Amino acid sequence: MSLLNALPNYDTIASLQNEFKNTPEVLVQGILPALDQVLLSQLFPESHILELGCGSGYLAQQLNIRGYKVTGIDASEGMLNHARKNAPESEFILSDIRQFDLPPIFDAALANDVFHFIHNKEDLKAAFKNVYTALKDGGVFVFNIPITDWLHEAAQNNNFNIVNISDRSSLIELFYYKPEDRLWEIKVTGFELIDKNWQRSDTVWLRKDHFLVEVESALKDAGFTQFNYYNTRDFGETEDIACFVCQKASLNAGSGE
Repeated sequence: MSLLNALPNYDTIASLQNEFKNTPEVLVQGILPALDQVLLSQLFPESHILELGCGSGYLAQQLNIRGYKVTGIDASEGMLNHARKNAPESEFILSDIRQFDLPPIFDAALANDVFHFIHNKEDLKAAFKNVYTALKDGGVFVFNIPITDWLHEAAQNNNFNIVNISDRSSLIELFYYKPEDRLWEIKVTGFELIDKNWQRSDTVWLRKDHFLVEVESALKDAGFTQFNYYNTRDFGETEDIACFVCQKASLNAGSGE
């Protein structure tokens, strides 16, 4: 396993991520309806879901409300501190998604805006393999990922900058695309009003767009043979991101029984 790139550092802006990103209102309006279509409608009540890159735990919270059991994994202790408060019914594990090792106890796994920050096929394969191992036979894995085949031209012409502002804080993400590397440099600046003083935090994230064939190959190498993908525009999103739906083969598959 190569592990060539470090994952984004969220610890310095964990409170801002918790305030602005994937809040319950955003999830109810966008992500959850899409998950209902491709995943949740296939699960029984109390199914156990593994969430990669769980962040501040808002998605786990919403899944708990719907009756699901959730285990979340994230590499940021700062984000997990918020997750444990936001979703106290869930279990959370501090780990890099390329390195965790869990037994096959999960009915499903999901990852929202996580694989954007994996930079090569070997690391994708490692993370996919960890998920495959953790799923029960017949378990379903859903994730989204930026695809160069769809985004390369638009990435050079469009403005993807994001600005979030409240009375006491702000979070600014400035996107700079490097077409020769299919890489985004995202400069992140946060401001928080603490004890009547504004405090600034800065970090840089690197996002990589992958070719569709790379993702499909990594899935196959990890053991997934049954998968399909959709364009997230089909679910009302504004960016051409692939949503993959994968299934771990059942032991009886192909046995004729």
